[in-house]
Amino acid sequence: MGDSRLSTDKIIMELAEKQAIYELMAHYADRIDANDPKGAAACFAEDGLGVYWQDCIGPKAIEERLIGILDRFHATSHHLSNVQIKLDGDTATAQAYVYAFHRVKADMENPMHYWGRWVDELEKVDGEWKFKRREVVGIGSIARGGDDLDHPGHPGRLSREAAKADFR
Repeated sequence: MGDSRLSTDKIIMELAEKQAIYELMAHYADRIDANDPKGAAACFAEDGLGVYWQDCIGPKAIEERLIGILDRFHATSHHLSNVQIKLDGDTATAQAYVYAFHRVKADMENPMHYWGRWVDELEKVDGEWKFKRREVVGIGSIARGGDDLDHPGHPGRLSREAAKADFR
């Protein structure tokens, strides 16, 4: 019975750690949507790296980059799904799909739709999970007026010859 209890405790601890990481990811999205770049940057470790189409090291640099990005928008709404978290002691990796609706200040009638991935490396700092590295990987977007912007696509997407299919 002792072995069963040990594995149950381990499973509960793993689930609690994964939930804490998920809540960090959701808190970050909430701070972005609240137009709070300082609050979003506080989700990073002191030497954390934010990759937002350029490298930003440390919460202050990340905050400044986020200010520049968020100043373009009247409102944003970020939605996470397909969250995957892998623990390794006091470090972890995670990724999530993100869909974001943006109301662009320059053209309030034509919103921007964005979808991509947040690819993360995390570490536990003083008992709290923080982003060690967060990269925004664009998969696709529809900008004002219906333009599809160029993005690198799904990280790890396999190249293959697509079979022709008749979907009638």
